[in-house]
Amino acid sequence: MKAIGITQFLEKSFDTYDIEGEWLDSFGLIEKNFKMSVTGDSGHGKTEFVVKFVKEICLKFKVKADYFSYEQGHSKSLQTAIQRNNMEEVKGKVMFMTGGTFDELLARLKRRASARIVIIDSQDYSELSTKQYKLLVKSFPKKSFIIVSWAKNEKPKNQAARDIEYMSCIKVYVNSFKAHPRSRFGGNKPFVIWDKKDSTPVQQKLF
Repeated sequence: MKAIGITQFLEKSFDTYDIEGEWLDSFGLIEKNFKMSVTGDSGHGKTEFVVKFVKEICLKFKVKADYFSYEQGHSKSLQTAIQRNNMEEVKGKVMFMTGGTFDELLARLKRRASARIVIIDSQDYSELSTKQYKLLVKSFPKKSFIIVSWAKNEKPKNQAARDIEYMSCIKVYVNSFKAHPRSRFGGNKPFVIWDKKDSTPVQQKLF
């Protein structure tokens, strides 16, 4: 237990990703150890949103990310999202894993110079539990975690995913290729993942 007074608290500084433009409008000044829950129905753009978001952070702030693709694996659809968002611009910064066990996940994150941002896609497929999530957050307090989950009535489908959303400082509901954030850091303006003015067919552009 550690106690600090009001003056000390007000003088305390926090490391943030000083994002700009539409990202700032939607998510505010994000702390560098943020926790994000991304929820939505299949085919509405969850993965597309996460890929865009991760590229923005890794490109501008030179940090590394590990994308644990439990659900899609090294699939054609994920490859298409990588190509569509020109992820070669963050070559060497973002790694895509085909899931693995929880112990393997822990072992990778314990490595020296491991990724600053960790994406688990999805909680439902990996069956990440509330207890395991708490262990991740406690063991790696300087890392950020993005947990993707399936939706039911605009909320995470299972209890563990709902628990994780509750503990997240950024909650994102994705519907019809638009992200609706609830961020403790401010912003909270809906983020357009796909602009209808784009002529590329939806079924080919997003998933």
